[in-house]
Amino acid sequence: MISINHISRIYENGASKTYALRDINFEIEPNKVTIILGPSGSGKSTTLNILGGMDRPTSGEVFYNQRLISNDSDSALTAYRRKIVGFVFQFYNLVSNLTVRENIAIAAKLNGNRLLQVDELIKKVGLEHRQNNFPDQLSGGEMQRVAIARALAKEPALLLCDEPTGALDSQTSQKIFQLLKSARNKKTAVVIVTHDAEIAPIGDRIVHIKDGKVSKIINNPHPLEVSEVNWS
Repeated sequence: MISINHISRIYENGASKTYALRDINFEIEPNKVTIILGPSGSGKSTTLNILGGMDRPTSGEVFYNQRLISNDSDSALTAYRRKIVGFVFQFYNLVSNLTVRENIAIAAKLNGNRLLQVDELIKKVGLEHRQNNFPDQLSGGEMQRVAIARALAKEPALLLCDEPTGALDSQTSQKIFQLLKSARNKKTAVVIVTHDAEIAPIGDRIVHIKDGKVSKIINNPHPLEVSEVNWS
């Protein structure tokens, strides 16, 4: 579904250059969980930003369903983000003056989806009793569940998750990863960026990034269930 071909990303500051990514290549497929694994500063988030159309590569090509998108106009990338991509960030990015239900509903409306789906998603993430609360009345885990439901309300083909449990305890993290893993289907590919190697085996494909380069790619025919991960 998505192919990254010889992507590099260079940030320039005067005469100095910083290489965030160096000639990386890999593919992302629907109905699979792809884990992008690497330490802080390795280029994981830069890769995610390029996949989501929030940043452009300095060189190389990104294809979505065999269509070149890396050279798209700003308006075309905005449409790509709106129609194709769902984002789940580490620090939630919820609209503070909207309730749980309203945060999810606004995403559904933007993409022309059924409002009935909002009730289904609220139930799926277990927040029926909190749907009229505002973000500052929720726990971190509850806010992340709202963020996931909001992303899923768009029915995205690509669900991008940047360290989605970095600020959460291990018990809540298990629930979040179970939600994310269950989000994959014939239409949706799930991509999770993490520094935690213990989590990686839940993925169908694990892309290791180090110093801006893909060091190895592991295709995992028997991914672990979330309950099998060592969360200690």
